[in-house]
Amino acid sequence: MIQDLHSHTYYSYCGKDSPEDVIKNAIDSGIDVVGISDHYYGIVLNRPNFVYESHENMVWLHTRALRSYYEHIKCLAEKYKDYIDVRCGIEITCMDLGYTMIPDGVDISYFDYCLIEYIDTKESVIDDLFAFAKRCACKCTGVAHTDLIKYAVSKGISPKDFFIKMAEEDIFWELNVNYDSIHKYREHEYVKEFFRDENIVNLIKETGVNVSVGFDGHNLEDYDAQRVKKACTRLKELSVEMVK
Repeated sequence: MIQDLHSHTYYSYCGKDSPEDVIKNAIDSGIDVVGISDHYYGIVLNRPNFVYESHENMVWLHTRALRSYYEHIKCLAEKYKDYIDVRCGIEITCMDLGYTMIPDGVDISYFDYCLIEYIDTKESVIDDLFAFAKRCACKCTGVAHTDLIKYAVSKGISPKDFFIKMAEEDIFWELNVNYDSIHKYREHEYVKEFFRDENIVNLIKETGVNVSVGFDGHNLEDYDAQRVKKACTRLKELSVEMVK
């Protein structure tokens, strides 16, 4: 199975292309499963709270925007179901810049999955990944572009215990294979380390954590399907379970 569960569209401030164009490109590129996972704050056109009359008003507006986005992606999933498996995700940040965080009272549990990002930065306001994942309450939750070995150690937890907890809570680990202009052609070292260190691979298999692959694409001109295919193929060769 060739999957790419991390794609951005014009719903994200940093994205460019329409969801339909992203899906068509995935089909043409030989991807079996594509996930559209735009930034939460992009979808809801979020701004600092003073633009809202009240918290209740903000929740209502965000809820409407999220439902519209979800229904748009699901309509496209139905349209292209004979060609590709399209999933509707959402990316949630752990950095509070005044307009980025998901407010209390906003439901995203109906999304196919969510990706939690920036849990390992000094700006993160989320100290407990597992509690935050429960708050998101999506059908499936993943951790995006993060060295989880290093993160677990920074929290004083052994990587094995951390991954056991992830497996118990059904949280998957994204291997982010981006290499594009948006990210200044920077590769993630933790992904390269994953594929060259059999101890990490064995730890993942032993603890039962699922893994996903995502290009984290923001414009189709930069999309490199071969990087996605190479990672997915290698995971199959290593007998590492991917997100179903």
